[in-house]
Amino acid sequence: MKKFICLAAVLTLTACNESSENTDTSAQNVTNKVQPSAHASTELFIQYKQSAQELVTLIDQQASNEDLENSSKALVALSQPIIQAFKVKFPQCNDYLNAVSAAADIIPSLPLTEIESGYHADGKLPAITDVNCYHAKDLLVHPATVQAMAAIGIENDSQRQQAKDEVVEVIEHFAQVESAYQG
Repeated sequence: MKKFICLAAVLTLTACNESSENTDTSAQNVTNKVQPSAHASTELFIQYKQSAQELVTLIDQQASNEDLENSSKALVALSQPIIQAFKVKFPQCNDYLNAVSAAADIIPSLPLTEIESGYHADGKLPAITDVNCYHAKDLLVHPATVQAMAAIGIENDSQRQQAKDEVVEVIEHFAQVESAYQG
């Protein structure tokens, strides 16, 4: 936030030497980099939901572990800009969502029990007071769990169902995040 304020101050000072048309464009470019436009946010939400549904289909079709790992990794990546936009709208989630975002690359390498206790049950995350933060966190944690499962190897119907349940649950959390973000 401090960086944004400093950047805004620099742009304001610089704008004094530019025409008002150029100033409006510069400010808009900075705003777009910090917070996705309404259209970009809508696109991100649509893409996330479609990708989650495609991952369910891959699981149902008994896709290879490599395909499941790649698809869930892509879903983790899609969660990041949504989480960033969510933090702008819900600043009370910053510490919590920063912690989970920072762990995005390590979560898939952890044992499943550690993912469950540390990130599903929040053992490694700061306390929150807003349930919306929890729903946003799960956009990353559930697909990261599937990524970890696929890396270990999903070998039977029970494990496949567990992976599918993770994605079905994230779709439910996604509906909560989308509602909160648009509300």
